[in-house]
Parts: sequence; structure tokens; C-alpha cells
Amino acid sequence: MSEYDPKQIETKWQKIWEERKVFEVREDPSKRKYYCLEMFPYPSGRIHMGHVRNYTIGDVVARFWRMRGFNVLHPMGWDAFGLPAENAAIKYGYHPKKWTDENVAT
Repeated sequence: MSEYDPKQIETKWQKIWEERKVFEVREDPSKRKYYCLEMFPYPSGRIHMGHVRNYTIGDVVARFWRMRGFNVLHPMGWDAFGLPAENAAIKYGYHPKKWTDENVAT
């Protein structure tokens, strides 16, 4: 493949993951528990390579413990919108809602 075609590649792998139930949760009460929480993404700030590093490390840690036989809880979600959006609004002259909405779209 000379170019990355997200529609082709993502569709292929999502189908395989769905068939194999890769992301289905199966809690086993006989296994020890591990909780892995890294920083939640915040749409009130612009994404940068530091975020990629952060989420990659969290994913590796969660997978490591899962491969060692633990029940791993690795939640993902959004953080609160507060101070970063307010600071961006001051710095760039944007309304915090507009700033946050544009970052979510990005």
C-alpha cells in the first residue's frame, strides 16, 4: 500500500475486532484487579504530541497488566472544561464554548 486509506484500513480492522470481540469486557472474579487511569483528554485545550505520549503509555500499562492476567479497568472520557478553556478565551479572544467546540471537532 503506497498511501494510508483510513476508510479501507479502519473498516477492515473494526470488522475483525468486532468479530473477535476484542473490546468485549469479560470480568473474571478469580483474577486480581488493576485500575489504570491516565489524564483524560480535555477538549478545552488543543491536542499535541504530549497527549499522544500520555495515552500511549497508559495503553501499554493497561495491556501489560491485562496480559499478566489481571482484570483491568482502563476508563476513558472527557475532563471538565474549566480553567484551560477560560485561559484560552482570555488569550485568544474566543468564547470558551466556541473554543471547546472547535477542539472537539478537531
